[in-house]
Amino acid sequence: MKLTLKVLYATLAMVIMGLMILGPHIVSLNQANQQAHEIAENITKLEQEEQVRIAHKLLVREERWMTEIGCLARNVYYESRGESREGQLAVALVTINRTENKMFPNSICGVVNERKKSKGELVCQFSWRCEAHTNPKKTVRQQHESYQVALQAIQQYDYLSTRLVPKDTYWFHANYVRPSWRKVKQRIARIDNHIFYKQKPGDRRR
Repeated sequence: MKLTLKVLYATLAMVIMGLMILGPHIVSLNQANQQAHEIAENITKLEQEEQVRIAHKLLVREERWMTEIGCLARNVYYESRGESREGQLAVALVTINRTENKMFPNSICGVVNERKKSKGELVCQFSWRCEAHTNPKKTVRQQHESYQVALQAIQQYDYLSTRLVPKDTYWFHANYVRPSWRKVKQRIARIDNHIFYKQKPGDRRR
């Protein structure tokens, strides 16, 4: 309860106690009733304002999570659609894993959309974000498999991290490419068309 509400409640209680103890010699019944009514109205108004603030916070939080799930669903869609459920979940887990490591942005959308210029060229952490034929704002509907995979990865993150790829898995690539960074990472698994990696012991490079 906010401090202002506490003060109003205390004032109302004092007014009532004054009526009970001091009687009509100090304050008339009509005056006391009027004062109590005004205090009660103020309490109700403050409570309503507090409820509105709480509802707004919840709405903002829900909108933020809907946006985060949407980003994860797009990443699953472009990186692993057509693969098994396990393969899609593994891609989703790597995306979430990055948000938990200080080397990467601390939000799913930040991780998915991360990119920078290197030697004059735009480099994306997930290749589809740099490809002209993809849509970074694509809407993946809730009934779509990619969306359901994203939702499951978030809801069952701890469990799936013990079954598919662990929480220190931050990289993957398709099995038909050979990125140079794979040489300094530790390979841990292959699921469908992707090979997954974590850092080698003692290595702190991205």
